[in-house]
Parts: sequence; C-alpha cells; structure tokens
Amino acid sequence: MSRVAWLTALATVVAGFGAGACARSGPQRAGNGTLRIAAALPKARIAESGMSTVVSFLAKDALVANSPDGHPQPNLAESWTWDPSHTRLRLRLRDGVLFHNGQKLTPALAAESLRQSLGTERVVSFSGVSAITPIDDSTLEIALEQPDSFLLPDLANVVIQFPSDHQIGTGPFRIRESTNAAASLYAFDKYYKGRPALDAIDIQTYDTQRRAWAAMLRGDADVLHDVSRDAADFVEAETRVKTYTFPRAYYIALAFNTRNPVLKDPAVRRAINRAIDRNLIVTEGLRGRGKKADGPVWTDHWAYSRPKHPFQYDPDAARAELDAAHFPVRTDQPGAMPRRFSFKCLVYKDDTRFDRTALLVQKELYEIGIDMTLEPVGFMDMGTKGASGDFDAILFEFVSGKDLGWTYAFWHTPGENRYINPGYHAADSVLDEIRHAVSDEDVRKGVVTLNDVLSVDPPAAFIAWQSQARAASRRVEIPPEEPNRDILQTARRWRLSNHFEAKH
Repeated sequence: MSRVAWLTALATVVAGFGAGACARSGPQRAGNGTLRIAAALPKARIAESGMSTVVSFLAKDALVANSPDGHPQPNLAESWTWDPSHTRLRLRLRDGVLFHNGQKLTPALAAESLRQSLGTERVVSFSGVSAITPIDDSTLEIALEQPDSFLLPDLANVVIQFPSDHQIGTGPFRIRESTNAAASLYAFDKYYKGRPALDAIDIQTYDTQRRAWAAMLRGDADVLHDVSRDAADFVEAETRVKTYTFPRAYYIALAFNTRNPVLKDPAVRRAINRAIDRNLIVTEGLRGRGKKADGPVWTDHWAYSRPKHPFQYDPDAARAELDAAHFPVRTDQPGAMPRRFSFKCLVYKDDTRFDRTALLVQKELYEIGIDMTLEPVGFMDMGTKGASGDFDAILFEFVSGKDLGWTYAFWHTPGENRYINPGYHAADSVLDEIRHAVSDEDVRKGVVTLNDVLSVDPPAAFIAWQSQARAASRRVEIPPEEPNRDILQTARRWRLSNHFEAKH
C-alpha cells in the first residue's frame, strides 16, 4: 500500500485540498444563486483528498448509498440480487440517469468505470473481484473469487465517472473549475433527482480557520466547511449563523507496533488500555465534541455490539497487570524518572486535537510508570512511517466508516490494502469470517467474536469517536434533515434567501 493510500484513508478531513487543476466551460449564472463555501484545511497536496473529496461528493454518485446504520440503499443502482453462491452480484441500473456530457449511464459505461477503479480505490473487497460485466441494457454483474460481505457497502465509496474523463460524473453539480485553492461548480439541469435549487457552488480555501471565519463574518462566504473545536463555542454564539453538528465515523486510537519488544506483550497493551480515562479525554482533549470508544466498529452500524468486557479506567488494575507481567518500576540511571519502560509515540504536529489527547494519555501512562515520549511529525512522515511499520506507537484518527471493510483494512495482517503496519495478527481469522459471511446473522456473530479478541489481545487503545460541525449563514435555507446527519448530503436542496440578506 502506498503512502498516499494510507494518508487518504486515515485523514480525509485533515488532508489538504489537493486536486490537479482542471477547467471546464459552463453556463454563467447571475443573481444570488451561488453558494460560497469557506474552508481551511492543511494543504498537503494529497490526491483524492481534501478539495477533491468535496468536489467529488457534489459532482459524482455511487451505485449504492450506505444508510446511517450501514445498510446499502439504492442509488444509481435501483436494485440488486446475489446468486446462490454469493459470488455474483447483479445490479440493475436506474433508468434515465445521464452523465454531465449528456450520455446515458449504461451498464457498459458503469462496468468500465468500476474496472478503472479496481487498481486505484482503497476498498478491501475490490481485491477479490474477478470480473465486471454488462449483462443487458440495464444490468451489470460483479463476479467475486469468494463471498465478500464488504462488496455492497464498499460500492457506496466508489463513484461512477465517465471512463474517458473522470471530471464528468452523474451528480447534482458539474465541475466548472477545480484547483488546489478553489473550485467552482454549477447545477446540472438534467440531474435524475431534479435540478438543484442552487445555481452554483464556489469553494474557497483559506490558510487558517480564523481567516475562513472572518470571510464568513464579512459576508464573503455563506458556509464554513468545518468548525474547529477551539472555535465552536464562539461560532455557536454568533447570531447570524447556525451550526450543525454530526458524529464522524472516525476514531482516535493509540495504535501499537506489536513488534516492539515490550508492546508485543498483550498484557502491556491491556494495561495501557486500562490506564486511559476516555471520559476525561473526550471532555478535555476533544472539548466535549465526541464520545468514548470501545472498539473500531462504528457504534451506529447495524452489526455493532458492545464488548462484553470493555476496558474501564482502572490505573490500579493496570499497575497490577504490569507487575504480574514482570515490568516493575525501575530507575535506569541516577536522576532519571522511575519507570517500567518507555516507547515513542508519533503524533501529528499540526492539529491541536491530537496534541491535547496525546498529552493527556502521556500523563495517564506516567501515573502507572510508563514513559511515552511524544514525537511530533508531519503528515507525510506519519504516512511513511505508519505504512512501513517504522514506529512504536501512533496516536491519530482512523476511519471506521459505515461499513466493516475499514476495520478489516486496518487490523488484518498486512496485504495489498495496508494503511498501517502494526505487525498484528490476532484478529485475522475472525476478520476473514466477517468478510466472507453470507448472512447478516453471521456478520453479527463475527463482530461479537471480534470484540472478544480485541479485549484479550488489543492492537490499539481505541479512545474516542469524534464529532464535526459546519456553520451556515441564516440566509442559507437548509431543509430539515434527520438528526446527526451531515448537512452537505442535502446541498442540492439548499436555497439562498434574499429576504434575510436584505434585513440583516
């Protein structure tokens, strides 16, 4: 797995807006129909992340969509069926879907788009695809080498784009221009769900969130793409805007390299888990914007089950476990801090979320005699070290998503889809059982077993789930949506109110 793939999977949000420039002609719109989005993210220049992700979200669709609980729902494909062996999936395409260039979405074009994605998309199930074939004028078939329960939910993460021009999709907005710093899109009049209410969307990046927020206050932006935890209270107090908070399917974890002479002992990893006060980290490290984690499976996922023996904050039990594992507190040299052992932890140096959390964990481990030395690194270095296994521990955010494929990708033995290389093998068999299950009941049973394995032999300390917030001027009319949903999912139905602008 390449360095770029690892970075893309771990940090879509913290990655920079990095897409190659492309220009596209289109109708010029006038009036108040253009929504302006201000965004401030580190410019890491990573392909397939940042600006590219936001633009793709607005301009392209996938065959299926995952519901909040992870169940696949119709999208460009209106229905699907499995054969008895569960190795052939047939998808029936929705009629009347057009690409932005006016061509109809056909099984042949969808199949070719998927084939081109086989070697580039970071989804686990694609490694088991043996063929993608159009069957008739409305159906395509995906053949697998063996059953794979990840395939359908994975398809929600793979957009359909025109094979000869990947800037062309089937989504509600067309790309007019996209660069590293800005993007411009306009409404696709023939979108199959109906023309968007907005005429256009312009996205502008800023060096800092302070500057993005200033742009919004002076009227240069209608939406703030991301509200940092440090600024959340201030933004929420501003009467001219409204904030929208939703849970993110990303968890902060302290991942261990089990090749380390000390961290290879499961007792050590269990003790570290018991030494961490997750409630304190959510309160102080995340400023209350999240909730504690008990594992890598998204808590709203339909197969989620709470572990029978979740790690509780108990520093005395942690000390006792380390003593029993023959790691007593010692002083290596005169004047040195008494400690049981030490290890280095990589932490992303450019995001305060990880700084605060790392310092809290460091203090809690110090209380039980463990010296965790923090090593701040840049984004690219963290990716390189993580993928190569050149670390003792990493404290960062990991994607869980609304499917179980990400859990497999991170915590199964390294393979082609390796994002981090911790030398961990204990969960391989149960993760394979979940992947190749042919019924929901088997998947649920597999998750229960996975919880048991992660309790006895944890690859990480799963610390906290995060929440995210966006802010919009009150002149942006956003229709009511299900609670805890990302408002960007309804962008095609947003409207701009001249009445509010005139009054305020």
